[in-house]
Amino acid sequence: MRIGEGEWPRRQLLSTEREILGMYVSAHPLDGTETILAARRDTTIVDLLSSGRTEGVVRLSGLITGVQLKMTKQGNTWAIVDLADRDGTVEVLFFPAAYQLVAGALAEDSVVTVQGRVNDRDGSISIFGQELQVLDVTSAERTGAAPVMLTLPYHRIDEPAVKEVRRIVAAHPGGNPVHLAVCGVQKTIVYRLPATVNATTIASDIKGSFGPDAWHGVA
Repeated sequence: MRIGEGEWPRRQLLSTEREILGMYVSAHPLDGTETILAARRDTTIVDLLSSGRTEGVVRLSGLITGVQLKMTKQGNTWAIVDLADRDGTVEVLFFPAAYQLVAGALAEDSVVTVQGRVNDRDGSISIFGQELQVLDVTSAERTGAAPVMLTLPYHRIDEPAVKEVRRIVAAHPGGNPVHLAVCGVQKTIVYRLPATVNATTIASDIKGSFGPDAWHGVA
């Protein structure tokens, strides 16, 4: 996939981060979606797994983090879907009849609501999926004018650096969006972080942690 300069939609950015870096850098796909998810579920995944429930129908919402396609002996396709919210993960099995209804929506990084029947197999809980609907979470994305611009080289983007950026951003709440330019040898990607900061106070922390070249002021 060619990576060009400029901003991409959040979902495309996060998908690219996961593919290239193996983790989400600028945000998590579920950031800002809690109200949307809560309205479309009966319980969270972690609450379900800790509840002791072994049967009944449940509705969950979260992010598709993996899709494995399987084949029955009769040649019919079915799927194992990894569904995750911010606190837990559960497998949702869509057997052939249900799979035919939802196949077009089974894409990694999609935010969905799933209804299915709880299945307990030797103490391991999974869901036999019956229905799936993709949720519109575009309202969770944050936009704004006059962003502050941060710049880091590609090789500096690792988990400690990500944690430090998040710490600094959280310590300086304000009204300016934050853009992070990740510079490679031939390509630069600009990420819009899911936060707003005080542009007059954050500069010293950024320079102190990442050096003066990381701070480019208000764009």
